[in-house]
Amino acid sequence: MAQITEIADGIYRICSVHASQQVPLSFNQFLIVDERPALIHTGYYESYETVRAAVAEVIDPKRLAYVALGHFEADECGGMDRFLADAPGSVLVASELGASVNLAHWNYKGAVKAVRDGDVLDLGRHRLRFLETPHVHHWDSLMIFDETTRSLFPADLFI
Repeated sequence: MAQITEIADGIYRICSVHASQQVPLSFNQFLIVDERPALIHTGYYESYETVRAAVAEVIDPKRLAYVALGHFEADECGGMDRFLADAPGSVLVASELGASVNLAHWNYKGAVKAVRDGDVLDLGRHRLRFLETPHVHHWDSLMIFDETTRSLFPADLFI
């Protein structure tokens, strides 16, 4: 079961706690409800049903316009294909480097928006700015900044 919290106007944190050996870890996804709704991070493949149920408490998951990834790693994007299949009109958003290298090795055939440092995605009321941060966690890492609410989605920065 996931906890859902509205953390800013139209932005929901979906938090699931997983016991990993003796240390419980929380994993977060962020749902931005707007004209073109976006999900930031999908969680593990096995977490799909839990995360999808949480999204469904706020909006119909089929309405997702974008699924944005901080980087390609199982805890960030393990459920991406399932979310994108559930919302056939949706677009996968990832760093240009991550998309070109990683998606070439998956059987992903859907729409992709590859972004670079400083690119902006307009969701309606919310504007997402992408910041490339390979020095922070992973060579294809992005931080996503909502310019409207001044909310930062840093992926694994504060783990």
